[in-house]
Amino acid sequence: MTSFDADANDAQLWSHVRAGDGQSFGLLFDRHRDRVFRYSLRLVRSHVDAEDVTAMVFLEAWRRQSRVRLVNGSILAWLLATATNVARNRLRSAVRYQRMLNKIPRPEPAPDHSNRVLDGLAAEPAHRTVQEAFRGLNRRDQEILSLCVLEELSAPDVGELLGIAPGAVRARLMRAKRRLIHTLDLESLKEPLGETR
Repeated sequence: MTSFDADANDAQLWSHVRAGDGQSFGLLFDRHRDRVFRYSLRLVRSHVDAEDVTAMVFLEAWRRQSRVRLVNGSILAWLLATATNVARNRLRSAVRYQRMLNKIPRPEPAPDHSNRVLDGLAAEPAHRTVQEAFRGLNRRDQEILSLCVLEELSAPDVGELLGIAPGAVRARLMRAKRRLIHTLDLESLKEPLGETR
């Protein structure tokens, strides 16, 4: 490192960076990374994504040294503007990726072990009635009932999986349970169906 104080201003450090001094770049990184991270976190709202944005901002600063503009002798404004662009590009990319995923046809659901168990029990009239009542529910209510009651997933987990709010999961679950109980006219089912987490 050339002979200058670690308290040198950004302009002095940047002139050394432009001369190829990596240690000066490290000092600028140490000086501004926390501000860039906090700013990025407000843009992307995930610590992991904010860390990625911060790393990309400093990578861009290193790669595009000739394009970096200091404002009032500080590199911070350029870093924050770059963070805005990097975060925006990440969000656009995520939206494009999600749209692409949404266009892919969903695979047919594969039968699981519960179907075999239900089929085996279907010979009994009571189980046949439960199965028919379950099939009488709409597809979303069947999913919610299966995931919350049979698979014991929490409402927030089911909501995230199905892309609906946890409160909506709870409300639909309660309605589905009531419909089953009403259809079956079995008060004894109220206790086992219970509440979801």
